[in-house]
Amino acid sequence: MRKTKKKLTYKDSGVNIKTAENLISPLKRASGIKNSRMLSMIGGFASLYSIDIKKYLNPVIVCGTDGVGTKLKIAMKMNKHSSIGQDLLAMCVNDVITCGADPILFLDYLATSKINVKFHQKVLIGIKKSCEKNNVILAGGETAEMPGFYKGDEYDLAGFCIGIIDKNQIIDTRKIKQNDVLIGIESSGLHSNGYSLINKLIEKKLISLNHVSGKSKIGNILLKPTKIYSDVISKIRGKIKGCAHITGGGISENLSRILPNGISARIKINSWKRHDIFKLVQEKANLNDHDMLSTFNCGIGMIIVVQNKYKDNVINDCNKLNYRTYEIGSITRGSRSKVIYE
Repeated sequence: MRKTKKKLTYKDSGVNIKTAENLISPLKRASGIKNSRMLSMIGGFASLYSIDIKKYLNPVIVCGTDGVGTKLKIAMKMNKHSSIGQDLLAMCVNDVITCGADPILFLDYLATSKINVKFHQKVLIGIKKSCEKNNVILAGGETAEMPGFYKGDEYDLAGFCIGIIDKNQIIDTRKIKQNDVLIGIESSGLHSNGYSLINKLIEKKLISLNHVSGKSKIGNILLKPTKIYSDVISKIRGKIKGCAHITGGGISENLSRILPNGISARIKINSWKRHDIFKLVQEKANLNDHDMLSTFNCGIGMIIVVQNKYKDNVINDCNKLNYRTYEIGSITRGSRSKVIYE
């Protein structure tokens, strides 16, 4: 008699397609953003968007992608996932706007070993809410269930932002010249960079997530969501020559990326107030100022370059939108593009 083989299904391997569908069901509900140019709904194979050629006579598409990195480890330890969506959106949007673009579309990618609808949904809803708050359309995304690839409820995130700008409005960093002014726009904290070092400090028990600094737990301070600067950059883009998003590599690496050849930036390191969390990390990791400025944003999330005559106008515009600013330095001539601290 022939032996009947037992059927081995996709679900038996650890992937439940129905669970994935339940996970994204809240995202399919109507968004608070009404945009007739969005020609597709979440759930299809691709997203379609019709460009407004009256607003953008010579449209240029701007793309950016990023993740949240090991800040996710802090979220897992604190069991708080609702603000990670803003971190993801911010890391992508803040890159795209450095050329002056309007961020219009966002897509996300969530990968995990096994979908946990209850808390993975918190992550995705957080992304959707942040998109709506910042007038960016969540056009779609992907959820990947990969059994055995991650441990337990671990997950990873990536985001993809599409922006658009009229060609004649692109911020041209080639116009940066000697005596231009550097204005730093305050960060909300560590944003989403340097967390591999933070996690090492936690592992070595040099800092504790439950320790209280000021009136908040260190864990909550570390989870403070990344600030998004799209509204203020849109307001001032016609008055600025350069815009640097201060992410991994700190001020040292990121500001130098926008400097033309033969131009350097002089930064006065005591010209702005740093959050206490940076002082704590510096002390516990035994880092000097150069190490800190080459790793973290140190309290400055975005640096803009302006001609001196526009300085006061730009600062006023930022303040009106509730962004705290500091005049942190100036542009000077140099043998190569670099950041000089004084």
